[in-house]
Amino acid sequence: MGTEHRRMQKVLPPAKQGRVLTVLSIDGGGIRGLIPATILARLEAQFQEKDGSDARIADYFDVIAGTSTGGLMAAMLSAPGKDKRPSFAAKDIIEFYRENGPHIFPQPGGWISSAWHTTKNVWKKVRGGPKYDGKFLHETIRSLMRDIRVKDTLSNIVVPAFDIRCMHPVLFNTLEAEREAHKNARLDDICIATSAAPTFVPAHSFSTEGSDGRTYNFELNDGGVAANNPTMAAMSVLTREMLRLRRRLGDQTVPLLQGGDVQQQAASGNPTMAAMAMMIAMENPNNEEAAPSVYKNILVLSIGTGTKKQNYTAADCNKWNILHWLTKDGSNPLIDIFLNASADMVDINAQVLFEVFGCESNYLRIQTDKLTGETALLDCTTQTNMNKLIEIGEKLLGEPVARVNINTGEYEPIPDGPTNEKALEVLAAKLSRERKQRQAPPTKKSQ
Repeated sequence: MGTEHRRMQKVLPPAKQGRVLTVLSIDGGGIRGLIPATILARLEAQFQEKDGSDARIADYFDVIAGTSTGGLMAAMLSAPGKDKRPSFAAKDIIEFYRENGPHIFPQPGGWISSAWHTTKNVWKKVRGGPKYDGKFLHETIRSLMRDIRVKDTLSNIVVPAFDIRCMHPVLFNTLEAEREAHKNARLDDICIATSAAPTFVPAHSFSTEGSDGRTYNFELNDGGVAANNPTMAAMSVLTREMLRLRRRLGDQTVPLLQGGDVQQQAASGNPTMAAMAMMIAMENPNNEEAAPSVYKNILVLSIGTGTKKQNYTAADCNKWNILHWLTKDGSNPLIDIFLNASADMVDINAQVLFEVFGCESNYLRIQTDKLTGETALLDCTTQTNMNKLIEIGEKLLGEPVARVNINTGEYEPIPDGPTNEKALEVLAAKLSRERKQRQAPPTKKSQ
């Protein structure tokens, strides 16, 4: 019962029926997705220790948000399979990456092949066209997702992409897809689009049909252009839905039930909407701060894919031409810079937002900024490198919870804080309790 134990008692608020919404967010990062996949496998194992071997990640999160490789994981974790259960366990994703990664991002073999590969890639950048044709990736995603659409997912997903025709981000999500036909795209199209990293794989186009028969066209590339860390994208979707539901309920006197009338007024079979309706029912109608109070009842787990330890200097950049910005010593400085900038800005904003509302312990970010060499690349799929990425994920579990320093950008351990694995254990207990309370038979209460 030392300092760490006492601190962990304060990490998350007590879970109450209808008063907690849960968010899982997974960054983009190509093959570096093995890092969050390793962490998620441990989290799912903790759920199974509490609730049985059939427990899955999708059972515990109201929203699973993912960008690029994270978007693919979000889809795999929440796509329905046999008996309307998730198609993939978290541990299966690790093997999926190990097996398919080398075919998605094929590696050159030997120095002659490597030299030819480098020359060919430089020529491609001059002539035009991405580094990889994306055929294997597209075929694999289509075989996994079959005819599943966004509204079919077992958890609400949020998957960003960027429309290069409109020059505008698009957030595909289950909550909107359930009521707006043109946003109910095929899951494989969304996964292909959010994974279309510029210079690496081709952009993707597809169309959907609205309830009025109108055709909606999308010309998309990687969601990382807009939100490589999709945490705030998920938060914005939840907040918008909460405000929409509050307006719908209006000035009605909502009976405080553990289900029943409140769920019916939500007009949705979606358990997340029912939980939101419960939160609205329990608000003080005279409290003008009711809307922002939603943040105090959201638990967020945000997992990164790691960032590069090596930094550049202004003097370095001033020597580069356009090719150097796109490819330098085997890396892609321009892409690394905008992906890291996007992810870190979201992390900083989320951290500050939760601190403003006095609930910073509701936000858990697991990330490393110590990647070097091949581990920092998006597309190095040698067995050696993939094994290293898994090891990095495993070691990250044993490291203390850290928060980004908004002045230096470095991740610094919380003084006397728990390890990431211990923080996950506490989170798993809270989410397990919330799930059980949501499954409890409805009981009527007076307001």
